[in-house]
Formats: sequence, structure tokens, C-alpha cells
Amino acid sequence: MDRGMDHDFLAALTGPLADRTARLASPEGPPHTTRHRALASDAKALVAAWVWERPEASGHVTVALQRALNLRELQGKDGLFGGDNLASPPDSSFTMNDVCLLTELIDTVAPERQPAELADLRAVLTDIREAATPALLVGGVHTPNHRWELCAALARLHRLAPDPRIPERIDAWLAEGIDLQPDGMYSERSPLYAAHVTNPSLLAIADVLDRDELREPVRRNLSAFAALYDADGCLESVHSRRQDQRARFFGDRFLMPYRALALRADEPERALFARMARTVQEHGVDGETAADALTAVLIDPALAEPLPSPSRPAECTESVFATSGLAQLHDGARTLTVYGGGDIATTPRIGSGLATNPTFLRLRQGAAVLESVRLYVDFFSLGPFRAEGLERLGPGKYRLASDRSASFYQPLPPSARRADGAYPLGDEGRFHAAMDFAARPADTHHLTVTAEVTATATGVRVDFDLDSTPTTYALELAFRPGGTLTGTTVTAGPDRCVIGGPEATYTVGSDVLRVAHTAPACDREPSTDPGEQFGYLGASDTAPGVKAYITGTTPARFTLTVDGTV
Repeated sequence: MDRGMDHDFLAALTGPLADRTARLASPEGPPHTTRHRALASDAKALVAAWVWERPEASGHVTVALQRALNLRELQGKDGLFGGDNLASPPDSSFTMNDVCLLTELIDTVAPERQPAELADLRAVLTDIREAATPALLVGGVHTPNHRWELCAALARLHRLAPDPRIPERIDAWLAEGIDLQPDGMYSERSPLYAAHVTNPSLLAIADVLDRDELREPVRRNLSAFAALYDADGCLESVHSRRQDQRARFFGDRFLMPYRALALRADEPERALFARMARTVQEHGVDGETAADALTAVLIDPALAEPLPSPSRPAECTESVFATSGLAQLHDGARTLTVYGGGDIATTPRIGSGLATNPTFLRLRQGAAVLESVRLYVDFFSLGPFRAEGLERLGPGKYRLASDRSASFYQPLPPSARRADGAYPLGDEGRFHAAMDFAARPADTHHLTVTAEVTATATGVRVDFDLDSTPTTYALELAFRPGGTLTGTTVTAGPDRCVIGGPEATYTVGSDVLRVAHTAPACDREPSTDPGEQFGYLGASDTAPGVKAYITGTTPARFTLTVDGTV
């Protein structure tokens, strides 16, 4: 390894890796774990540190060997590992990818320089691989990204122990097509799974099996997410269909895919990817990312070569992801996010694999962050407003809308009546009952919500139109903790306030968000019913942070403006 290749890049990895492996190899030892993925990841990190830093990390191989022995004990007779998904081929594939990479890492060390424990470790890894291969050749999956993780594991197994059945099985999965949307998002629309699973897996398959065409979806996805990388090091995830739709996602896992494509001479967007690789690196990486990245570099030193000249970021950008119903505008220290791409219109339920986050607006002004804007209307416990799509009306202008309904039901017509009263159990949209809803005449009530969002020179303006049978509403503004909220009336505590007058401010240091609205003055206690699907289970779906509310009654038309200053 030529340590003069990209000094800053390598330094960004070695510090976090040293911190992680020092904890793993400490005399007290890390907490005992029976998680197979953690055992494989720990062993890989320890050996990577030893290869890079020996003799400073002389004791790491011993600890790594013990991790591998523990891992082998967890392996079932079928070659798979248990866990949340029982004997899961895709979950076992995450571990097998690390097992294969660790084997390749060991093979970078000349045999005469390998201590006996390193050879023992490789032998244990060989046993694990041989036991797992038959199961992965026939195993199934249960999420879209699992297909590519499984294929990556099979490809790496094939590189270490060629088996003609493996390329055939990979081809069967790839023949389904890569689930890339027209806007550059994979079908799960998740930065977490794009960064941790899909992109690195497709790149691995491309490298091992010489499938250059698999780099194209990765290129398009990396280009799309480049527009969603914020100045605080986070990637927007409100549009995700997975668990990260309600979490901040730090983008360090995008470092190596950006770097890998930036270093390809034929990559048309290599300048953009070089800029993104440097940006991600500057925000820092954690110990797990550092271990994975350094392992990749030790196996393929070309990944540590100097990056090409980066592109210069535009000062003002607008990016629209039509399939995902997402728009984001960047203007210096200000970022505006508008979201209307939930799945509730086509799949009216809350469930795993669905995009259901009711946050439809975010605004960041430096350190002052309006993390979430949500609208709650008391309407048959149908939950908060979730737009049924995002319509771009012009530069920086969007329409979000929904039309929801609920009914009161009339007596069944004579032809549908039963003397025994045993009617089919059906889903009315809010609840289930044995009433044969479909056969009944209904009196239907509608709630129509329209929000026209316009980016302004200093922030955002939203024009609301709420039309329904008279009821109450609460517009919720949740600010990221760390600042001071003024201009409100405290109701249920310091983090839950009503904006009783026309204005309020949220201040973090010198960064200020000024909130104004034209709704009639109202000190009504906000009602934030998460909907029947949450309420029946005693659950909630609250946005984190310091919350301020604008409350009132429908029908209503009013304007919200949020302006940022530094």
C-alpha cells in the first residue's frame, strides 16, 4: 500500500477505525454478542486494523479469531444464521459478504508474514463459507434490496470458490430487473438501504462478474442523492418507504460508492462524484464505515488513488423527484423540502414498506431547523393530512392536495338483508365490522385539503384551503431542539405551544426562523390524533422537537410564511 496516495482520505478512515478496534480489543473486552452480523463485522474491522497498523495492532488477530469461532457456533445445520428473521438467507448474506471480504483481506498478506492465528482464522472462515453456500444458492428473500445483497454474497463466494451454479442463480435474480425509479430512487426510496445495501451490492456484482451495466443504476442513484445531501451531512429520507422515513440519515455510507465511480475514467459524472466523496469525507465517518472502506482499499488499492478535480456546487438548486413526490431547494445556508409522495392514497394503511410520513415540509436556515410541518384535522380519526402527490406549478412552486372521505351508512336494501344477521366482516376504511358496508347506501362526508407551497427569497409561503364539515384543525410546526421559541402561549409544557398571535420566532444562535400566519386568532388546545390505525393500538406518530401550533376551525383559508435570516 502506498500511503502517499490520498493522505487525507486514509487519515479520515484510520482514526475512527482505531477508536473502534481499541474498544473491541480492550482487556475488558466488548459486551458479549450473539448477533452474527456484528461478529463478522467486528472480525473484519480487527483484521483490517492489523493489516494496516501492525505491529501496533498485534493483538487484534487473536480477538478476531475468537469472533470467528463464535460466529461458526451460531451457524445452523443448514448453513444459515438465526435472528429476527429466523434462518434468513438474505440476513445471512450480510454476514457472508463480510466473511468473504475478510478472507480476501487475509489473502492480501503474504503467507510468510501471516501469524499462525491468521491462518487459523482463514480456515474457520472457509468452513463457514462452505456451509453457507448451498443455502444461499436456493434461498429466498423478502425485501427488494435483499436480492442484491444475496447476489453480492454469491458473487464473492464464487470468486473465492468458483461454482458454475452461482452465476446462473445470480442471473435469475438480475433477470427481474433492477428496481430503479425514473427519478433515480430505488423502489424502497431509502437512503439507508441504497447506501448500505443496493449500491455496494450492485458494484460488487459488477466487479466480480464483469457486469458493467450494473454500474448504471448506481450512477443514477448516486446522482439523485447528491441533490439531497444537506450542509449538515444528512440526506433527506422523508420519502423513504422504510424505517428511515422518520429518522435523520447521515450519509457517510455513500463515501465509497461515490469514490469508486469518481475514480473510473469513463464515468461521465466523475467530477460530481469526486465532489460528493470529498463532501462526505469532510463530514466524517463512523468506525463501521471506516472499517469497510479500509478493507476495500486494502483489497483494491486503486480505491485510495487521488480523486479527479471536483465540480463546483451551484449556489441555488431545485431538484424534483417526481416518482417519489419530493422536491428540494438549496440556497446557501437554506434548504427547503416539500413532500407529497406517500402511499396512503393507493394503499390506505400504515405498514412496513409503505411511505406514510405525514411531514410535508421542512426548512433549514443554518442551525435553525423547522424539522417537520404537519396538518391535523379532526375528521373521523383518519389521521393527519397526507398529500396524494406533488404537482410542480412552476419554479419553486408546488401543490399538495388530498380528498378523504368517511360515511354514515343507511339500512341494507331488502335484497341484501339476512335473517340471521351474519354479514361479511369488512373494512370500512377506518375500522372493520360485520355489516356488509359495500351493500349499504351511504351518506359521505369529504375533507379536502390543498396546500400551495411557494419558495420565497427568504423562506417559504404556504396557502392552505381546508374544506369539510365544520371541525377543528391544528397545523404543527416541529423545530429541531437547541433553540428558543418565542411568541407562543405555553399549553401542555415548554415543548408544546400554541401560536396565539400572528407571529412567532425560533432562534438558534444567530440563525432565526420567523413564523407568520393569517389564520384567525385561536388559543384552542391542539388535537393531534394520529389516526385510527395508531390510536387503536395505543400508539402515536409524533414528530420530535419543539412544537408550535396554529389552531382553528374548518372550513378555513389561511397563509403560513416562514422566513429565515442569519
